[in-house]
Amino acid sequence: MQLTVNPAQRYAKMRAHTATHLLHAQLTKYFPNTKQAGSLVDSDMLRFDFYADTLLTPTQLHEIEIQINQQIYEALPVTLIETSLEEATTLGAKAFFEEKYGETVRVIRVLKGDDVISAELCGGTHVNNTKEIGAFSILSQEAVASGIKRLTAYTGPRVIEKMFTLETILDQQVEQFAIKSYTQINEKTAKFLKEYHEMKTKLERLESQLIIQTLQSLSKKTNADFELILEVPNTINFKSLATLAKTTFPTYATLLLYTNEGNYLILTSGQVSAKSLAQKYGRKGGGNEVVAQGKDEKVISVFL
Repeated sequence: MQLTVNPAQRYAKMRAHTATHLLHAQLTKYFPNTKQAGSLVDSDMLRFDFYADTLLTPTQLHEIEIQINQQIYEALPVTLIETSLEEATTLGAKAFFEEKYGETVRVIRVLKGDDVISAELCGGTHVNNTKEIGAFSILSQEAVASGIKRLTAYTGPRVIEKMFTLETILDQQVEQFAIKSYTQINEKTAKFLKEYHEMKTKLERLESQLIIQTLQSLSKKTNADFELILEVPNTINFKSLATLAKTTFPTYATLLLYTNEGNYLILTSGQVSAKSLAQKYGRKGGGNEVVAQGKDEKVISVFL
């Protein structure tokens, strides 16, 4: 059996691997005491976990992209030296995961003149020059555990693929907004959002007025525990019902509103506990002293 290496795949992983070292070096500028918590290197894609209490800001992410791409454009040499662990430590090389190293270690360094951009103990394969990475673009940032953040990024051709995807989205937005250029998208979006929020406010106000009118028109019932009982339509928004019911019937100390689907809402002035009333009738749901609500198919037969 003969094993062969896929050159394109290997080269794509080399690009991502060297970019991971550059990324780690940039992260130490924002989190001086950070260290690697995990890493995945794939074909022109990298995932890097690191210790940090906070997420990077959008500005910081942009700065990292600019700096790494600048290092790519500067065509910096990537060197490999084999030396002792003691000498590697003297060179400032990072070591990870409490690994046990032999007498001789490999140090991967990215140099800019006399300045060391990155130096890490690493047994993996790398490009010979940063220009071979092609390009670098951060795809996402997330918190994966307490004190651990994750960055995912693309290199090489996958950066171009990302760019084409974004361009397609922008082109669609230009067409949908009927504008001339994607540079007008922000302005158009802001205008639509303003109109949307204005319309939403008007609709909410109208909905409130309709709910109040509906409540006022309903047939009123009562029993020993509730001064007012109303069967409300299933179409009423139960989320806003509590506030509007209190506004509509401010003089009632105990109110029960329900639907024929089993939704119920108990409101009290606080002299009687709404939660206790719900428990008295054995109803499922949550509540406190003044509001209790839930859904129970037997609500009609139990309360009435």
